[in-house]
Amino acid sequence: MKKYTEARLITALADGTIVPLPEDNWQALASHFKLVEDTPTGMGGVILLVRRPLPAGRKLGWALVEDSKPGEKVVRPLANEKEARALIDERLAAYERMWDG
Repeated sequence: MKKYTEARLITALADGTIVPLPEDNWQALASHFKLVEDTPTGMGGVILLVRRPLPAGRKLGWALVEDSKPGEKVVRPLANEKEARALIDERLAAYERMWDG
């Protein structure tokens, strides 16, 4: 898994790419993202709802940061807050179904 610089991550997310990152790489870049909310899933770690920087200094975009496997985060760009919150709800519903068996 490759590591990203701030500029490379911003560009990849702006292009709509879902980016897997080593945990330490995310920690090094997390300060460039504004945390809006963290949602514990009970099973799959914490889902972070963040505002992400956009190229050329435009206003902030949206993204989710999730634990994909131990030592790895996935940053998923989303079009808007409504889409981001809908995906969080989907994830929570899926974890609830898994928990119920």
